[in-house]
Amino acid sequence: MQARKCSRCGSVNVYKSVGQNWHQEGIILQMTAADSFSDLFQTEAFLCLDCRNLEIQVVETSTLYGKQKTLVETIQASNNWMKA
Repeated sequence: MQARKCSRCGSVNVYKSVGQNWHQEGIILQMTAADSFSDLFQTEAFLCLDCRNLEIQVVETSTLYGKQKTLVETIQASNNWMKA
């Protein structure tokens, strides 16, 4: 949906989340591991108003709290995500 067109129905009636306060207005992904503090990853959300398709795209690197971990390494080490 980044091209402003719905990937499901082809509609151009797509809206993007624009909130800058991710803890209150946006969507965040949280990964927890037994031996470390939670890592948080910001997202961009796209919603098609015609078919109600919601797509969430996750940023590649967590920079909250001074950490710089990649999404891949964090997901693979987390306790609350498993490979489908």
